[in-house]
Amino acid sequence: MFRYLVVLAEIIALVFILRTSFVQYFLADIQQALTQWFTEIAQYPERAELNSINEELRPQLSMMRPFQQEYLSQVLSSKAQLTTFHAHYCAQQEKNPYVTGASLRIVCDTIQNSNFIEK
Repeated sequence: MFRYLVVLAEIIALVFILRTSFVQYFLADIQQALTQWFTEIAQYPERAELNSINEELRPQLSMMRPFQQEYLSQVLSSKAQLTTFHAHYCAQQEKNPYVTGASLRIVCDTIQNSNFIEK
């Protein structure tokens, strides 16, 4: 009986302590840090694949004008932008105002040969 009362008192004390503003603030910081870590871990394969595509295109990018380089670096910054670029300018062959001709074909071939775009 005494053990039951001690456990009950500990649970009640723990609930009161965990409800204090300091502990809530402390736990929120921990949760935010853990969320950032898990987000980084989850996005690592995507960033690695984007970096490999960027490395493959580096010789081609060096021959382009600065505005084209900026445009393609923006395209290669996220999976969503790369997928949209591929859908519009590689799959549907719409006209791209920044990259045209052989440069566009090389970029499209590099994206197509990567494992990034699902076939």
